[in-house]
Amino acid sequence: MAFLDFLFGSPIKRHGKRVAERDAQAEDREESARWLANEGSDAAILALFGRYNLQIEHTLKDQREKDLVTDLLVELGPQATAQARVFASENVIFHGAVRVVERVEGAAAAVELLLALLARERVEEEFKIDKKKNLLIALAERRDPRIHDATVRFLSDFDEGVRNAAVEAVATQEGDAAREALGALLRNPEEESTRIRGRVAELFALRRWPAPDDPWLRDHMPSGFRHVDGRISRG
Repeated sequence: MAFLDFLFGSPIKRHGKRVAERDAQAEDREESARWLANEGSDAAILALFGRYNLQIEHTLKDQREKDLVTDLLVELGPQATAQARVFASENVIFHGAVRVVERVEGAAAAVELLLALLARERVEEEFKIDKKKNLLIALAERRDPRIHDATVRFLSDFDEGVRNAAVEAVATQEGDAAREALGALLRNPEEESTRIRGRVAELFALRRWPAPDDPWLRDHMPSGFRHVDGRISRG
């Protein structure tokens, strides 16, 4: 077996390559996925996660293949969730790994993984912003008392898209902390994005939050909004 591995490469590497190969037949990718799941070692499981990095043109087929991979990984239980955390930490695309963790360990564990990944991202990072933005978007779909403190720092990120995602993540959480953080953003003269300022004003109007009592804000309301009687309203 060692001699054959020398000639043709290890089976895990061969199947790991094929499961994420765009030009491979769907049947061959599925065969490799099942082989890796049955092999069951940490290396094979990590290779199986590689299928999430491939996006094929046929959306429905792509999703069916990824659903199969998810089901195979979920059946492996804790061993798969351990490798899910490794994969998510090393790759920009993390959604499949989080889904596996959530199905095996529950929603709280999925949030914990997302927060751990976000903790590694820096506000001042000028490159490779896609992962932190997508992490914030993923957290905006969830409610958890830990999310506010982890996401609020990105309201001052240099990238507008990241700040916008942070607004949504903060706004999704319950309590006064979201209102206070977004109010501070709204009255910050350094926030020049009309999209972000408009979205925050919209949140204040929709939720009937008390508006910050700030002279500068009253004179610089986003277009289409008014500061009247301690509230923000459209008009």
